[in-house]
Amino acid sequence: MRRARRFTLALIVVLAALWLPGEAAAQAAGAIDPPRAEIWGAWAVAMPISNGTLDVAYEPPMRLGGTPLDSRAHQVLNVEAGAGCGIDLGVNVFFNRVLGVQGAFTATSANVSGMNGDYDTFLRYISSQPPDYQPREYTFEQSTPWARTTGTLGYRSLAIGGVVRWRAAAGRIGGTLAGGVDIDWFTGEIESLGYTQFILGGHSTLFPVTHRVRVRPSTGERSFGPYVGGEVNVALTRWVAIMAGVHVRLTSGRAMTIQVVDLVDPDENPWVPDVPDVAAALAGQPLELPGTRWRTLVGVKLFVR
Repeated sequence: MRRARRFTLALIVVLAALWLPGEAAAQAAGAIDPPRAEIWGAWAVAMPISNGTLDVAYEPPMRLGGTPLDSRAHQVLNVEAGAGCGIDLGVNVFFNRVLGVQGAFTATSANVSGMNGDYDTFLRYISSQPPDYQPREYTFEQSTPWARTTGTLGYRSLAIGGVVRWRAAAGRIGGTLAGGVDIDWFTGEIESLGYTQFILGGHSTLFPVTHRVRVRPSTGERSFGPYVGGEVNVALTRWVAIMAGVHVRLTSGRAMTIQVVDLVDPDENPWVPDVPDVAAALAGQPLELPGTRWRTLVGVKLFVR
């Protein structure tokens, strides 16, 4: 038993004697040689979006008889997105003590709201009404108050660029400045647009039937733009630091088209339209999101030596 204790104590002393000089040398080398790469994960907060609009105009179809001469529908949804929350993940790889390349991915999501004006519909058509059932021209026009915009708006960004790093003389505080190309796209769903069919019923009575439609930003659209960014980090150990930074996309706004997802409530009105018909009328309408995209970051950075 005593031999085992002595052996164990001797082994600890030998390992300590081997480890301590190596650790001291590593710290000295760490003070001279900066990390070869940096990997970070951070919480991201994207700034709100104000004055966004979804401006829709199309020709409502006329069903079950009659001859449409002029058919129009128009509405503007106001799209206001709050502060978006999500994650930012990235890596810096350095060629020397100062210069390197950067890659980063960001995903945030925000709630959407907005007060809306009226939904306007108009139809000029020919039908045969009693008592003589002779073809005549008629006009229908209606303005319907519309509910608030709701939904979510997701933002995705892939940034690729160059990076420059710096470090204070004390050694614990450092940071980076970066710039390059930002590739972004939007996700989420927005409610709701109106879709109207004009149904010609018995005795040529006209019934305007409107359904609410859920839409989303077009999934196939990508936008390329320049970005700049910077962060400051404070080293906790040779391997880990806390960081805070900012990323700014240098564009004045973003325009994209929409896609139809489905009807909000197919049973809210009779004469339910086919979703492909709704998509043919509404898809491709413009969603405008003005303003500069920028976000703040707070997280942890790992040093690869």
